[in-house]
Amino acid sequence: MTATTAEMAYHYHVALADDSQALSYLRGRGISELAIASHRLGVVDGAYPEHAEYRGRITVPYTSKLGGVHGFKFRYIGESDAESKYKSSHMPTRIYNPMAFEAAEKLGYIGISEGEFDAVILTTECGIPTVGVPGVDTWAKHKEWRLLFDGFESVLIFRDQDEPGLKLAQRIMSDVNNARVVNLPGKDPNETFLKHGREAIRHAAGL
Repeated sequence: MTATTAEMAYHYHVALADDSQALSYLRGRGISELAIASHRLGVVDGAYPEHAEYRGRITVPYTSKLGGVHGFKFRYIGESDAESKYKSSHMPTRIYNPMAFEAAEKLGYIGISEGEFDAVILTTECGIPTVGVPGVDTWAKHKEWRLLFDGFESVLIFRDQDEPGLKLAQRIMSDVNNARVVNLPGKDPNETFLKHGREAIRHAAGL
C-alpha cells in the first residue's frame, strides 16, 4: 500500500532524530526543537522510492489549516548545490504555514516572508505568525491570496534584501491594505535572528 503524504511526513520527522547532519544544519539556522516539532520538519532517509532522489534533504511539509499534508519541499543541506537549494514534490503552488492565520486573527497582525525557514523562525522563535509565499511572479498569478489578508490591522512584510524581495514587497503593498515593510538589519529574517536575536526583529516590527 502506498503511504499517504501525512504518513511520509511523520516518518521523515521521526527519522530526523537519527540524522546528526540534518539536525546540526537546522540548529545552525536557529531552528529549535519546538520549531522542528510544530512544523514537522524531517529528513529524507530513503524509505520511500518516490523521494529517492531527495535523500539527505530536509523535508518541509506543506500542511493545510486542518493539519493535512499537501506535499513537500526538499531543502538541500548547505549552500552549495549545483541544481537547486529547494526541490518540490508534485503539488499545486500554495502558501506555506496557513495555520498562522488562526493565531494571527487573535493578535490582529500577520507576517509574510519569502522563505519557509523565515516563516518558521518568525512564527515559532519570534512569536509573529507568518506565512511564506514563493515570490512576486507566483503572488501575481494568485490574485485570490490577497483576500486572505483582509481584516488584519497590520500585515508585516519581511522581505529579503535583494531585488526580487523588493519587487515582492512592492506588489504586496499595492494589493493588501495595511501592509508595510519591516526593515531588518540582516539580509533576511533568518540572518537577522541569528545575528541580532528575537527582540531585534520584534522591535523592528513595532511589537
